[in-house]
Amino acid sequence: MSRSIIVSGAFIALLIAGCSKAADDQQKAAVAQSEANDKIAAARAEADKKVASAQSEADMQVAAAQASFMTRREDYRHKTTLNLVDLDHKVDVLSAKSRAATGQAQVDMNASLKQIRIGRADFATDYLSLESTTAATWDATQARLDREWAALSALVDKA
Repeated sequence: MSRSIIVSGAFIALLIAGCSKAADDQQKAAVAQSEANDKIAAARAEADKKVASAQSEADMQVAAAQASFMTRREDYRHKTTLNLVDLDHKVDVLSAKSRAATGQAQVDMNASLKQIRIGRADFATDYLSLESTTAATWDATQARLDREWAALSALVDKA
């Protein structure tokens, strides 16, 4: 009997120790999960901070590029406007010469002036498209206008 009491007591002690060990393991797991959750939250916060910082930097770069493009477009428009004023002055001089000329010279100058005025009107129409030109289409638009300007200037110089 005493042997069964000892065995029962040992068994109960093992159960209590086992329960205690299981409770300790559960508590350790809960602490580990809590620490993992804290680390996850900290990592997410750090990642969110890095994303916000990267987005802010990207926004600043986009704004700088947009400002640079707008400055380039305005400089080109200003230069072209001055060129058009100069061209219009040359056309006025040619018109005065045409009115003073007689015969075939007058006919030739009037034909040249007609071509120049048509070219000037076409260029002015395309020039107005600069307002809606985006950075993506800028190079093609500028190249087209430069070609038109060269042809128009050649007509005036030839006349």
